Amino acid sequence: MNKLKSRWNISSNSQLILILLVFAVNGSLSGLITKPAMSYIGINSENIPLLIYWILYIVIISIVYFALLIIISRIFGQSTFFRRFAKKSLTPLGFKRFFN
Repeated sequence: MNKLKSRWNISSNSQLILILLVFAVNGSLSGLITKPAMSYIGINSENIPLLIYWILYIVIISIVYFALLIIISRIFGQSTFFRRFAKKSLTPLGFKRFFN
């Protein structure tokens, strides 16, 4: 645990637990929201080719994941850590201008 705390530059075990809880809640909620949302807008594996469906699923779940990450991290009081995390994750994909 100490190695993870030093890597993430955090000092307390309680902050580490909150960060891990945010990751768990966010990942689960992203999966729960994405599939029904895609069905609601008419995207399902029966009406489009399977390869296109999975590509769209990955793109949409990624968008939902980072949008929920901002919301859930604020609820748990860890927005500073997750802002850095999102910046580090999204900068290589060309989203650097959104963090300035």
